Amino acid sequence: MPKSIIDEIYEEIQKQNSNSDNTAIPHSDDFIRKVSSMLGVNPDLVKRILEVLVNSHKVFSFEIILPDSLRGLPGVNGFVVADLNVIRRLKNVFYKELTYLYNQQYHKSSQAYQIIKEIFPIIRSFNNSPLGITTNKAIMLEELEKLMEKHFNEYTEDYKEKQFALEIGRANLERLVKEEKKAPGKATAAPKTPAYKRETEPPEQNQRAVDSTTYNEFIIKKSKYPLQRILNIYGIDFFYKVNLRNYQFKYLQQLIKDGQISKRSDLMHLREMLKTVRQNMNIDPGLKDHTDEIFDLEKTIAHYLYFSSRELK
Repeated sequence: MPKSIIDEIYEEIQKQNSNSDNTAIPHSDDFIRKVSSMLGVNPDLVKRILEVLVNSHKVFSFEIILPDSLRGLPGVNGFVVADLNVIRRLKNVFYKELTYLYNQQYHKSSQAYQIIKEIFPIIRSFNNSPLGITTNKAIMLEELEKLMEKHFNEYTEDYKEKQFALEIGRANLERLVKEEKKAPGKATAAPKTPAYKRETEPPEQNQRAVDSTTYNEFIIKKSKYPLQRILNIYGIDFFYKVNLRNYQFKYLQQLIKDGQISKRSDLMHLREMLKTVRQNMNIDPGLKDHTDEIFDLEKTIAHYLYFSSRELK
């Protein structure tokens, strides 16, 4: 079994995670280049091994820089070993780094949680900036901590090793490593994981979500029919409009957590609708009483969008 190269890559992530500054999370662009050179293997093989480590629950991979085609900016992922103690320590490291950067940029002190709450709704405007990168790391480390606490059975050493054995077989790593040793540095025949194909929704009719006959029918059927039947009848767009208009942010958050709303396209659609909700803060006074709920819903959407597609950059 080709564990030597895999172990070296894992240990390199672990080593960098032991740092106590902003270098503690390796960035995919630099890390893949460095490890490829250090081990004398093709970058495609390094990416393949990283996919195995992620799918085995040995390593977490998450976006820290979003791709920006207008600026010619590729996306960049960060890597953290799936160890709860490491994640908790790194969360504290990046909370401190976040408060420091925020203080330097805005010349005022604030708690990390408050900074995240302020920056998160406009995080794209900070993309590829030190403050934006650090905010992304702080948010995701907190989410990963919650994930491991909630699904601890999927992160035991026994579970990881069983998944690891399965993933090595699926990726055909043994053959790929043997080929790499015969011809180091040459392109491997590793099939790339297909990029996630964004699902598209049919255009919805532009109709008012409230004060209509359809709305009254919806309210009656909502208490009688299961959710999936309601969605089949009225569509996700109408469903969102009704619940957002009635400030049902906690309800929508719970549906996502329960897996009843899980399609990537549905999550992205809700994320876009929440941007409009925020723009209406000054128009609708009632929204101000639900600021924390909106923020929590946005965080939940970001969390589940990440876990719905983990293609390595």
